[in-house]
Amino acid sequence: MLVVACSDKNRMAPVSERKVGTPQVSKPVSRPTPDWVTVKKGDTLYSISFAYGEDFKSIARINSIRPPYTIYPEQRLRLKPKPTVGITPPPPINTVIKKQKPSNISPTKKSSKAIRTNHRIQWHWPVLGRVLRSYSSKAPRKKGIGITGSKDQIVQSAANGRVVYSGDSLPGYGNLIIVKHNEIYLSAYAHNSKVYVKEGQEVKAGQKIALMGVNERDTPMLHFEIRKNGKPTNPLRYLPKR
Repeated sequence: MLVVACSDKNRMAPVSERKVGTPQVSKPVSRPTPDWVTVKKGDTLYSISFAYGEDFKSIARINSIRPPYTIYPEQRLRLKPKPTVGITPPPPINTVIKKQKPSNISPTKKSSKAIRTNHRIQWHWPVLGRVLRSYSSKAPRKKGIGITGSKDQIVQSAANGRVVYSGDSLPGYGNLIIVKHNEIYLSAYAHNSKVYVKEGQEVKAGQKIALMGVNERDTPMLHFEIRKNGKPTNPLRYLPKR
């Protein structure tokens, strides 16, 4: 069986309404990053990197996996770079470096364009509601914010992007959707009662992607995260003030 992480090619998948049962919600726990992990059915490179707070690009580079980041059940992935203890770097070699002809394009302009490409995201609130649970960099259950609302309230995509995971295999998140916005940012939507999108589907900001479910205390709530280079960050730094 083949598990395919989403392709970076621009393609639209039809919206599929998927009814899901109410899962047994467990509390997230801190998961130390092991050296290796074995791929299970339903895993994607993005869900594995999300589970351990690692950057998907780093795991892909370590394992020589290229886009569209296809992985397979029973495949073993290295999560940490190989140790380099005991390797002595070679002595420097005296060489004559010829002066290169300067480029017609300013390096400053090139770098600023790249930054705009990677960071220009217009974020939107995924649901209208009160922030019930604040972000904390130390508490395992607070890697994002909890927004309260009503059961089966519409959950919207916080920005344009592509669905890279939709499932319930990550403990503590219930029915989870992960959206990739660019090579730097991901957003996550947990505890959904119903899901309307599937992996590989392009979504727009404000698009209906799920319905709100309940958290481990049976309280209607959306757990929302923004990850920057694989690391959780406070969503309130990006969402519009209200």
